[in-house]
Amino acid sequence: MYQKIKQSIFLYTAIVIVIFSACSKKWDNHNAITDSAVANNLFQVISKTPNLTKFTNLLVKSGFDKVLANSKTYTVWAPNDQALQSLDPSIINDTAQLKLFVANHICNQSYSVSFNAADKRVLMMNGKYLLMSGNHFDSASYVSINQYAGNGLFHVIDKYIPRYNNCWELIKTTTAAASMQAYLLSLNKNQFDPTLAKQTGVDPNSGLPVYDSSTGMVLHNIFLDSVVNVNDETNQYTVILLNDAAYSNELNKLTPWFKTSTTDSTNNLSAFWLVKDLAFKGSYSASQLPDTLISQYGVKVPINKSSIVASYKTSNGWVHVMSQVNFKLTDKFPSIIIQGENPSFFTYGLDRTANTFYRVRYNPVTGKNFNDILMTNYGVANYYIGYYLRNLNSMRYNAYWVAVNDIQSTPLWQQRLANGYSYKDATSGNTVTTFTTTLPAVSIAYQNYNEVALGQFTFSNYGNQTFYVLGPTVSSTSGNVDAITLDYIRLEPAF
Repeated sequence: MYQKIKQSIFLYTAIVIVIFSACSKKWDNHNAITDSAVANNLFQVISKTPNLTKFTNLLVKSGFDKVLANSKTYTVWAPNDQALQSLDPSIINDTAQLKLFVANHICNQSYSVSFNAADKRVLMMNGKYLLMSGNHFDSASYVSINQYAGNGLFHVIDKYIPRYNNCWELIKTTTAAASMQAYLLSLNKNQFDPTLAKQTGVDPNSGLPVYDSSTGMVLHNIFLDSVVNVNDETNQYTVILLNDAAYSNELNKLTPWFKTSTTDSTNNLSAFWLVKDLAFKGSYSASQLPDTLISQYGVKVPINKSSIVASYKTSNGWVHVMSQVNFKLTDKFPSIIIQGENPSFFTYGLDRTANTFYRVRYNPVTGKNFNDILMTNYGVANYYIGYYLRNLNSMRYNAYWVAVNDIQSTPLWQQRLANGYSYKDATSGNTVTTFTTTLPAVSIAYQNYNEVALGQFTFSNYGNQTFYVLGPTVSSTSGNVDAITLDYIRLEPAF
């Protein structure tokens, strides 16, 4: 019995030793492979990888072999030899283009591939962003993944990735929308930046620095600065370009509403009003476009996919050339709201601050709180509150207001809405107010929270306008006979 137990223990020990030796050998082999890769930099490992001969040659020719040999960490997406067979020789033979091309496949930092990972935009070494997912890198599929080296890792892909223009770069170079392109580029302006200028001295009179006038000028574009900066690589955009026929057609729809003293200024204003609603945040390919996009200004832009002439993928989104974007005028020109609690001025020379109240009230019609202004017992006939409004279109407007009288059912006072202008008389030095249009007086009903129709204004030219809310034509300091109240004025375009 003892002998059998002894034999069993010996046999079990022998089996464990064999298994451990086998595992140890496999682990040693694994370590040998890993150590071999980690002992070499990315260029060395890539250059020894079968089917990456062409990419290796491009690394050498562009100088990126030296980049991938240093101690920083990189990720490389290496197109295999089959993928690079179709690469345009003009790229290979142009040093600048080749560097941009190769840099389009390399990034700083380490990005391993996980098949269930969410999509991620990766900043490449040429300043462009490309989309990395669990199954694809941009338009390429993975041949092999997560190949490690001493200073990063690389993935082999079955396509090379071209260097895409961003949306603005494409706009500047396209020939598909010449008229719209010309207008957008006309918005380029040079601006002086003293932080970039060379100082040549100090003005002895003002003590201000004097700069070399040939330095410090920076090119800006009004569209990029004030609408959407589609030159920004860090975000994604969709831009609609209109071909020449569509651009002309839409421009002609807008020019009646921007009448000025010159044809050029009318056309420029109309053009800006057109293009400001044709750039959007977010990337939409042609198949992803909804039937309506909302511009940065809240304007609904109808999208008819059958009108798409061409679509261009960019490094920060998409540009679509279209033969039609049939805006609705009611979407292009929404109602204008003037808030009563934000006056620009009061009757000149008459301070009635003590009679003025800025209130918060509840509107049972809308179910919401609102702010308004109320003036009572100010003791001046035809007293007014003034509101400046900039850049009104040359069109007719239907006027409405909500003016809440919640202080008395009798007597009811009357108010008028007028349009006009004020100026300082050169002889007397007094401020003179002239009313161009005065709408009929309206009694301010007790506890009425609804809009009240007032009448219509017509403006023959585009420009700034001033509106006046006038109180009663009598003066009193008792019984709230003299009163003005206003929640808001709404000016609705009447086409």
